[in-house]
Amino acid sequence: MLEINFYPYTAPIVMTDVIYSGYAGTDLFSVTSAGQRTAAYWLAEIKATEDIGTFLQKTIVTGTYSFSNVINLDHSYVHKVIQTTFLDFEDDRYFIIAGTSNTYVNLYDQERGLLDIGTAVSNCHCHSTQRVSPYKVEVVYETGLYSGTTYQPDILMGLSTYAKIILNQMVGYGNESAGDVGVQQFRNQEYSEIRKNLVNTIYGGSAEANFAHRMLTRFRKLKVVGLR
Repeated sequence: MLEINFYPYTAPIVMTDVIYSGYAGTDLFSVTSAGQRTAAYWLAEIKATEDIGTFLQKTIVTGTYSFSNVINLDHSYVHKVIQTTFLDFEDDRYFIIAGTSNTYVNLYDQERGLLDIGTAVSNCHCHSTQRVSPYKVEVVYETGLYSGTTYQPDILMGLSTYAKIILNQMVGYGNESAGDVGVQQFRNQEYSEIRKNLVNTIYGGSAEANFAHRMLTRFRKLKVVGLR
């Protein structure tokens, strides 16, 4: 799961009323405003971005990492590296590599965002008389899903489902309980039921939240941790 400190989009980039109505219906249209639906779509896209570890459209980002031969970039689905900058302890630049070079910078796992800087450090001419390993590495790269992938039905269904959860919360009805908490046991004077266990997902713990999470399962890529 991606931890987003800065989300660059201030409005929905995928979801519209037309898409929402096609996957979740129009029942809530009469009791919600266009502004409320826009907010729900935007919130759904942020959660989906956190869930799958990348943006829903191509986006250029910059990340700074501790020096290592292998850099685990913050995002999955990395298309290209635009620039790699090696920094010393005082954030002075040793040198810059523009683009992706098979000799020095190798994006060897694009889906998981793994960058091998290989022998780049051996070409680092430092400001002192001796060569010292860089302290940090700054990487500018392009990440995100292709539009053809973003508009596939499972992603749109997941976005619409979570947007519906948000809209129901706004108007005050329709979810399993306040805050969309998953209900596993229900009982009144004439009827009772116990449901199967639910997973606590990034969307919440309800049955609908679990459904939204399952819709995006094939797009989540396990980040590799370890030495190479």
